[in-house]
Amino acid sequence: MLFSKLSIVSKFIKNLPKVELHMHIEGSLMPEMLLDLAEKNKVELPYQSLDDVLNAYQFKDLGAFVDLYIQGTEVIQSAEDFYTLTVAYLKKCQSQNIMHAEVFCDIRTYTDRGLPAEMVLDGIEAGFKTCHQDFGITGGMIPTFIRHLGAEKAAEDWQFYRQHTERFLAVGLAAVEVGYPASLFAEVFKEVKATGLPVVAHAGEEGSPEYIWSAINDIQVDRIDHGVRCLEDPKLIQYLQQSQIPLTVCPCSNVSLHVFEHMSQHVISQMLDLGLNVTINSDDPAHFGAYLEENMQQVQVHCGVSNDQLIRVTHNAIDASFSNVDRKKEMHILVDEFELNFE
Repeated sequence: MLFSKLSIVSKFIKNLPKVELHMHIEGSLMPEMLLDLAEKNKVELPYQSLDDVLNAYQFKDLGAFVDLYIQGTEVIQSAEDFYTLTVAYLKKCQSQNIMHAEVFCDIRTYTDRGLPAEMVLDGIEAGFKTCHQDFGITGGMIPTFIRHLGAEKAAEDWQFYRQHTERFLAVGLAAVEVGYPASLFAEVFKEVKATGLPVVAHAGEEGSPEYIWSAINDIQVDRIDHGVRCLEDPKLIQYLQQSQIPLTVCPCSNVSLHVFEHMSQHVISQMLDLGLNVTINSDDPAHFGAYLEENMQQVQVHCGVSNDQLIRVTHNAIDASFSNVDRKKEMHILVDEFELNFE
């Protein structure tokens, strides 16, 4: 939890109505819930106490993060568990004035262990339904293909997903980027596009700008998840300026995973100055100790992102969301009213 000792979040950021577009549902698994689910499902963990778990969340490198993430998925074993996890995350959204959230999930992590694919969808869907009723939060799930498992596994997963397309906001491509360009998945995403579903892909985080180009040209993405390495390619910058493809940037994640060694080195200010369609998101907030508010606070403190720019990225996120036209109008109005009345 590398960003747990933040300065107090500003009143402006605290009260700003927000939208989150890039968050992996297992990445919201807090240490206490990890232990609770492990006990419930009789999963043995390499920790003796909550303090041991908290120490594990202070991971030092990508390998330790991956190990922790995998351990988190192992304690989730039912639709009830996914429901509990989703409701906990959306309650956090409610406390941070997040009015719309779109979360990534996958089935392969669970079906490979012999668990039913349906449990993932049923639990997350039920969690969103409860929190829409209780808090008015909108949103839903974006199932992803796990790119380092290859196109064949993606095609297998699509055979399940295609039976449930009415339950999704979009379909994505996630996990290990280098060595697995979007071009490898062109055929399956052609089928996804044929259903009318939007497509998103992680690109330009650990991978070079060529991975962003592949997502654009080979699977015709509607959004790029991360995209921070686009600044290495002037032609790509120009294309993104003209096309305004949304970029779901996750600043604290980028620093935690050493895309940048310190937040002051992050390129979000340059991206905004260039007129790119940037949004701010948390990625795996429990692991990085930074939900959406904290990500906004970090880029304001260390990158000089202004309140006006935070308003802009919020409007960007509303437009980039997969909510309906009426809901987008409603959210734009809420942000405009906040800006007008904030003192």
